[in-house]
Amino acid sequence: MTARRLVPLLMALAVLAPPARATVEMQAQAKKLGFPVQNCLYCHATPHSVDVMKQKARSVGMSEGNCLACHGKDIPAKLNARGDWLAAERVKRGAKEANMAWLRDYKEPAPAARPPAKP
Repeated sequence: MTARRLVPLLMALAVLAPPARATVEMQAQAKKLGFPVQNCLYCHATPHSVDVMKQKARSVGMSEGNCLACHGKDIPAKLNARGDWLAAERVKRGAKEANMAWLRDYKEPAPAARPPAKP
């Protein structure tokens, strides 16, 4: 597909696709519960992706944060340890969506041991 056809298609998808609000709602819920959520990286593992995706959205004329417009239901979900734990809890509890209150039970992993400095 040529870029000439791709841009209108992506713009149409941006208009027709519902915005990806789950992440924003999850962040708001976690903040309300007192967790130090700054952005998506609280549970997701790719810091560069935020800037990359914002630039890509602007370059094709989409609003930032409408992940469904490009990815559909296949939004990349590279998670950090907290996100993996939360996803596993959702499955374990048989829930349709993760509940941010579950984060009260999350234990941060111990930092990796550093090798001793060479004398």
